[in-house]
Amino acid sequence: MLVELRIRNFAIIEEAALEFGPGLNVLTGETGAGKTIILSALGLLLGGRASPELVRADAREAVIEGLFELEGETEIPALSPEPRPADQSELLIRRVIAEGGRSRVTIDGELATVQTLARFGGALVQVYGQHEQQSLLRAESHETILDRYAGLEKPLARYRELYARAHELKARVEQLARLERERANLIELARFRVTELERAELVAGEDDALASERTVLANAARLGAAAQESEEMLYGAEGAAVDIIARAEARLAEAAELDAKLAEPLEMLRSARANLEEAARALAAYAGKIEADPARLEQVENRLQELTRLKRKYGGSIDEALRTLEKSRAELAEVEGVAESKAAAEAELERARAELAGAARELSAARASGASELKRRMEAELRTLGMRSAVFEARLAPLAPGEGGFEAGGVALGPSGSDTVEFHLSPNLGQPPMPLARIASGGELSRVMLALKRLEAQRRGVATMIFDEVDAGIGGEIAQIVGRKLKELARFHQILCVTHLPQIAAFADRHFMVEKEERRGSTRSRVRQLEDAERVEEIGRMLAGAEITEKFRRAAKEMLGRAARE
Repeated sequence: MLVELRIRNFAIIEEAALEFGPGLNVLTGETGAGKTIILSALGLLLGGRASPELVRADAREAVIEGLFELEGETEIPALSPEPRPADQSELLIRRVIAEGGRSRVTIDGELATVQTLARFGGALVQVYGQHEQQSLLRAESHETILDRYAGLEKPLARYRELYARAHELKARVEQLARLERERANLIELARFRVTELERAELVAGEDDALASERTVLANAARLGAAAQESEEMLYGAEGAAVDIIARAEARLAEAAELDAKLAEPLEMLRSARANLEEAARALAAYAGKIEADPARLEQVENRLQELTRLKRKYGGSIDEALRTLEKSRAELAEVEGVAESKAAAEAELERARAELAGAARELSAARASGASELKRRMEAELRTLGMRSAVFEARLAPLAPGEGGFEAGGVALGPSGSDTVEFHLSPNLGQPPMPLARIASGGELSRVMLALKRLEAQRRGVATMIFDEVDAGIGGEIAQIVGRKLKELARFHQILCVTHLPQIAAFADRHFMVEKEERRGSTRSRVRQLEDAERVEEIGRMLAGAEITEKFRRAAKEMLGRAARE
């Protein structure tokens, strides 16, 4: 239940705080006073789109806060892996819209996305407005309404999973059929790639190793001379480094006998001489082995050219060329066995189509049963709303051939089953039921929508329901009936209702008035809850217009008294 709504610097609302209660909460006010703005603010709390134009002209940001009371069985999405505390009874949602259009959302102090906020909003509140009524004029929405009424969410979700699976298999069969048609060319191309790459006997890293070898072969004379000269400087020539270090070692050995502190430097000299002798031997061996090999250099150059060609052709590296080889082998195996693969995929698709057709039949049967129950209950509801002879039908018809993605046994199967659903209405005795969009007036449409929502509310657990101008196109006795129905619905759900009709406003448990004022060169909208005497004045205004006389005040009191007794 929505306990409190606070709005600051939003459109023409500078500051507003509305404390709602259980039952029927009504908002009234003159046209243009700001009732729609309040619902727009609430819509943002429920995940609606934000716009920088919504920030009040003289402010840097707009802030909307809503405090919700969580009732026992309210199911809300989880913000974190931690389960919601069992004793949590309130939820605070805050949304800030900056003047640049950026939006921040917090839910119980934790940052959240607008998508998360929309999931919370759907679990906490249902909003019904003029666009909901207009959706009744579109036949494609009727199937959704019937499915929701009949509680077909789970079987419909299962059907859609089967439909998606069948769609994947259908695409696979079409792909294999294309492969089969192109089989000869694909086999020739894949076989050529495999033959060329297998013949090359590629080894990962071979190009780097060969590049290093080419560098050595191309510089063999220089490398050999460098090794030989270095070996002579270390060991072979007169005055070589090893001889000098050996003399220093002998001299230091004598001195170390006199002072033990020289033992460590002496050991370092011995290690150095041993290392230099080892280096000299390694250089001598290197110089003895290295030699120019023009034939081998030519082989390396040719191999590198071949590798460069293959790398350029197959992805830029040996690793990519090896991956191309494996992929080509797999393609060759697939194309060579395409007939068998296609037959297997077609058999699997046929099984999926049969399972899909079975699920569609189950959906159709459930829809037919739901349509029958909906007819009975809707006609009963419409009678209480002043349409005493109304006939309501949710007519099912099969999809036309070609309308669905599949066919089974001559039945078209679409993304939501094999049916189309369209509501038909006969508002008056003796008239045949006709499509709702063709015959319903605004008032009749309002009553059909209210009846549907009353039935839906009895099946769903959302605590708060918002009706925005559900009174469109009605008045007089019918308006009083609609008010009574909203009052009855408010026994089980918190109702927020924007209305222009005094007959509906009279039934309110809490009555809020929205009014506009001009002050210091700017326009502001403010909201306040009305006391009993103020309600008489407001309902009198709704009855009379601008000038309220005692006659209209008496009528307002009588209307309030009658509503209180019902």
